[in-house]
Amino acid sequence: MPMWTWAGDTARRLANAGQAELAEAVVGLPELAEAGDAVQVEAVARSALRTARRLVAEAGAENAEVPGVFGPATLFFLAHWPLAVRVAALAEGGRALPRAVAAAEDAPGPHTHGPLPVSALETLVRCHANVDAAGTTGLRRELLSSRNLAGWERTPAWPAFTLARVHLLIDEDDPERAEAELRRYEHTATGPALLGADGIFTLVRALRRRDAHTQALEVLDRMEAELALEPNNPRRPALRRRIRFERARLLSWVARLGQCPARDAVAPLPTVEEAEAHPFLRPAWVEAVENLVCQGIVRNDWRLGVRVTTWSRYFERVGAPRRGAELALAAARLAVGRGALWVAGCSARRAERLMGDLANTGEIRGDLAEVHAMIAAMPAIRPLAPPDRILDFLRAQPAEEVDPEDQAEQVNAALEHRPHDTLLLTALGQVGRTLMLSDAATEPQWRHVRERPGDQRAALSLLETLLHDNDTAGVRDLVRTLAAGALPAPAGDVLALDRTAELAPHS
Repeated sequence: MPMWTWAGDTARRLANAGQAELAEAVVGLPELAEAGDAVQVEAVARSALRTARRLVAEAGAENAEVPGVFGPATLFFLAHWPLAVRVAALAEGGRALPRAVAAAEDAPGPHTHGPLPVSALETLVRCHANVDAAGTTGLRRELLSSRNLAGWERTPAWPAFTLARVHLLIDEDDPERAEAELRRYEHTATGPALLGADGIFTLVRALRRRDAHTQALEVLDRMEAELALEPNNPRRPALRRRIRFERARLLSWVARLGQCPARDAVAPLPTVEEAEAHPFLRPAWVEAVENLVCQGIVRNDWRLGVRVTTWSRYFERVGAPRRGAELALAAARLAVGRGALWVAGCSARRAERLMGDLANTGEIRGDLAEVHAMIAAMPAIRPLAPPDRILDFLRAQPAEEVDPEDQAEQVNAALEHRPHDTLLLTALGQVGRTLMLSDAATEPQWRHVRERPGDQRAALSLLETLLHDNDTAGVRDLVRTLAAGALPAPAGDVLALDRTAELAPHS
C-alpha cells in the first residue's frame, strides 16, 4: 500500500471518528507539499499536531495514541511534511541538511508504531541528492543499503525508497539499469499502482538521461491521457504542471536536434511565474528556454539573464551547489549569446566557486571549460565615452534604449581607468543590484573601501549593495572595516551602521 493510499484510508477513519480537521490534514498535507506551499504546510501541520496532542492528553493515552481514532504513526505523518516540502518542492540541500539528519536519527523504526507511511531516512537521502546529485552517490548508497532498509519493505514508505534507489542509478550514470528496474514493475499486478505518478516521472528522467527523448514524450502522453480520465484526482493540477515542464524540456531538445518544428516546442513552455513558484522545476524551465533561445524562438535579453542568475543564487543559498553551478553556466552561455561580457564572466566565476563544493565534477568542469572558451572569444568592450564622462552619457540615454548589461559593461570599462572613482563604484552597485549580481559588484567596492575607509559615500553605497544582497556578515565586516579605519564621522554614525547590521535580514 503506497503512502497516498494510506493517507486516504487514514483520513476516512478519522472522519468517521468525528475528527474532520485531522482527516483534512492527513489527506491535504501531501497535496500541499506537492504543490510546494511550504507556508501552508507548516500551518496545517502545526494546527493538526496541536489538535492530536490535545486529544491524546484528554484520553490519558500512552504512546501518543487515542484508541479507535489514531496512533503514533499518524502523528509522525503529520510532523513529517514541513521538512519534506522544503527538501522536495523547494529543493533545499545544505540549508535543510542538519534538520534532515536529526530527523533521521530520531525517527522510530518502520514497525515500532505500526507500518510507517513516510520515512525521515528517505527525506535525508533526497536532501543529499539536492546538495550534489552526482557527488553523493556513495553516501546515498550506504543510506539505502539493505541493512538500513530492513523492515521497510512492508510499509507504505517503501515505494519512495524504491524510487530513491532508481534515482541513485541515474546519478551513477547508469540510466539503462534504472529503466530496467522501473520496467519490471510495469507488467506486474501491483507495480504501476505501487510506484504511481512518481514512478512515471522517474522513468522519464531515466529515458531522458539515455537520450531516448521520443520515448519519454510517449510516456508523458500516456500519463496525461490517463489523468484526463480522473477529473476528481486531487493531484491532477500538480501532476499536469510537472508534465508540462518535462514535456517542454524534452521537446526543446528534440527541436534543437531538428526533429520537430520549434513552434511545437515553445507551445507547452510554462510561464516564468510557474517556474518561480516551484523551485524544483526551475532547472527544467531553464534547460528548455536555453534550447529554444538557440532556435531563435525565445528572446534572449537581460531580463532572462536576471531570472536565471536569481535562480542560480537561490540554489547557492539553499545549499544545492550542483544545481546552482549548472544554472550559473546556463546564465553564462546565454550572456555570451547576447554579448554581455561582464555578466558572462560573473556567472562563470559563480559556477567555478560552486564547483569547489562538488565531487565528481568531470562533466560539469568540461562545461565550464567550454564557457571559458566562449568568453575568451568575445570581443572587447568598446567605450562609448571617456571614463570621466561615461556616467553623463549613460544618463542621457532615452529610457527605452537603456540596457543594464550595456551600462555595466561601460561602467566596468571606465573603472579600469578610474578604480577609485566613487561615482562609478556607486553606479556599478546600482546596476549590479538590477542584474542580481550585487555580490560581484561589491568586489571593486570593497577594494576601494578597504583602501580608503574615509570615503563615506563609497561606504554607504557598499552598505546599500550588501543590504540588497541580505549579506549580514558583509555588513558586520563593513562596520569593523570602517571602525578600524577611523572613519572621520561622529560616533553616532558608526553606531547607526552597527544597528543596521543587527537589522539586516538573514538570507
